[in-house]
Amino acid sequence: MKFPTGPLASLLYSVAISAASGLSHAQEGQDPAAQSNSSSEASEATKGDKVEEVIVMGSRRGNFNIITEDAQKLVDMPGALGDPIAAVFSLPGVVNDGGKPAVRGSSPEDNRYYTDFMPSGYVFHTFLGSVFSEFILQDFQLYSAGFGPEYSDVTGAVFDIGLRDPKNQKLGGVIDLSMLRSGLFVEGAVTEKSAFYLSYRQSLIHLFIPEGEEEDGIIIQDAPQEGDYQLKYVYELNDEHSIQFLASGATDLAAAELTRESDFVRSNPDFVGDSKIEDIYNGQSLVWRFDGDNSSAKLGLGHHVTEYDLDWGDDFFFNYKLTQETLRGRYAYNFGDSHEVTIGGLFAKQKYDIRYDQVFFICTEFEADCLLNRVRRISDSPTIESDERSLFLNETWRVSDALTFDVGVQWQENDYTDESFVHPRISAHWSVNDSWSVFAKHGKYNRFPNVAQILPMRGNPDLKSPRSTHSTFGVEQLLDNGWSWTAEIYHKKLSQLPLGLSADDADAALLYSNDVDGTANGIEFFINKELTDRWYGWIALSYAESKRKNLRTDQSIDYHLDTPLIFNWVTNYQWNEMFNIGWRWSVRSGGAYTPIIGVQDNPFFEDSVIPVYDEPYSDRLPIYSRLDIRFKWDFMIHKWDSAVILDIVNALNQHNVEDRTLDYDKVDSADDRVQTEDSVSFGIIPAITFRMRF
Repeated sequence: MKFPTGPLASLLYSVAISAASGLSHAQEGQDPAAQSNSSSEASEATKGDKVEEVIVMGSRRGNFNIITEDAQKLVDMPGALGDPIAAVFSLPGVVNDGGKPAVRGSSPEDNRYYTDFMPSGYVFHTFLGSVFSEFILQDFQLYSAGFGPEYSDVTGAVFDIGLRDPKNQKLGGVIDLSMLRSGLFVEGAVTEKSAFYLSYRQSLIHLFIPEGEEEDGIIIQDAPQEGDYQLKYVYELNDEHSIQFLASGATDLAAAELTRESDFVRSNPDFVGDSKIEDIYNGQSLVWRFDGDNSSAKLGLGHHVTEYDLDWGDDFFFNYKLTQETLRGRYAYNFGDSHEVTIGGLFAKQKYDIRYDQVFFICTEFEADCLLNRVRRISDSPTIESDERSLFLNETWRVSDALTFDVGVQWQENDYTDESFVHPRISAHWSVNDSWSVFAKHGKYNRFPNVAQILPMRGNPDLKSPRSTHSTFGVEQLLDNGWSWTAEIYHKKLSQLPLGLSADDADAALLYSNDVDGTANGIEFFINKELTDRWYGWIALSYAESKRKNLRTDQSIDYHLDTPLIFNWVTNYQWNEMFNIGWRWSVRSGGAYTPIIGVQDNPFFEDSVIPVYDEPYSDRLPIYSRLDIRFKWDFMIHKWDSAVILDIVNALNQHNVEDRTLDYDKVDSADDRVQTEDSVSFGIIPAITFRMRF
């Protein structure tokens, strides 16, 4: 299938099925620290032979308006098009699921995201990575497992994104012109003690996609368009106190007509006609920040609104609006050289206004064919309100120069599910000598159920919160000349996951139950080279296994995102003062899929056939491989720093198989022999960016 029709069709199909079977946690705005699995997790080896360790208990105000070295590496990642958050897919144990990260055998909806201390409502666009410009990032941490008690409502990974403070300088900025996405960044002083910046970006891919032409039964009506903005203002009250205001927003839009020639419509006649998806997000937060000699504190108030609209077929639609207010606080105090105590909490109030009229399908991972779990056409307009409260206490105990413990506990409750939890979390780090260290982490976690699965009429309002237990153990060695390596093993136990009930179940009227458990086990190996001799890079290798088990039948299957082997090699070389080159080579196991073993008549539509499937996710697609290259030339135009960047995505033009479906051009009867066709990724994509600072 050719780009870009293939990805657009895939989007509309998957979103339509998503609306029919249940929104993801991430779509609901629930997207949403321990040692990071990002490049920052690799220790900073000092230059030279001697390694000096400096540990600061308590904090003073840092240089928050400059990007960290590790975050800069993600910004310069080949293939990420300058998007530091999208670069996370080159880190150990991270799988790309439709543009969203699945980490260490967990689902994308199990993650939680924070931006500038506050929970984020919208992080990833549908097509082109995250909503954050590279010019505003200060730091980025990925906590894959075993993170501390200050993070709640999460069973997967935590993404903690720090945006830099604006610089108190003469008004200036950056013009960024690219074939795929362009933007404007403006920054400067407002008063002697305050400054701001504004970032705005707009995708341009719609200019390269012809509209009105039919291909594979799909007519593009509105080619994909994305936009985002961030406005940050910081007022320095004095050397210890500051107040920051952040406003951000994003939009995503795509529309197409699905004709009867479309393979998807041939098995789903309900979807013939116009399809449209639109996401709109707007949020604001106000954070007070204090950094003293022996203590630090933050207190934030946030508000965000996420609107999601999907329309398709014969006047079907699924629309919702999430409004959330959040209050979050944290205070840390240093008791001498050995103890630091941190306390804090969060209160979040969420309101979901939902409207839908659709054919309802019950789908979870154990259904090989979701189409056979078709229930009926339903419509409703429910409103759900949910209050989340959490408190935490953590102590960092420096037993000696070599041994440190973090011991914490979190209390959390939710009034909608009428549940409360007390979760212990602990970690330890032992520096065996100047080169070797050992670390371990353990903790318990839970999150709010997927909203679409607890709605009246189309879900079970009595579903309980999914839960997980994380355990990790690792070893790290620092070497000479900026080299280091880390090896880590992990185990996740998942419980209270949702199971879609069939008509054969005695309690089928409940639609869903908490009768799925899961496990995720793996080992990750990370070799890191800090910037010395004009180059840096890393190799990330992970081997993992993720399973799900139906407790009613004892059926155990591979998780649909299970990816046993993931390999990433990243290198960046500064050829001279003006020229930089980098590459990323990614290789991973092919995606799990359900083989088609036969053809049958569609029980719901005449003159329509659907596949007969084998056991769910019992086979794999071919191995995935992609090489991305990035060239950057720096130069001056008059007095302005400028650059031209050439990104070559999929430089070897490999057409990786992304899905395998029934070939409806060759099969139109239940008596026909099974023939399949592969949906492949896009080929080589060059993208040129011109950048000028003023």
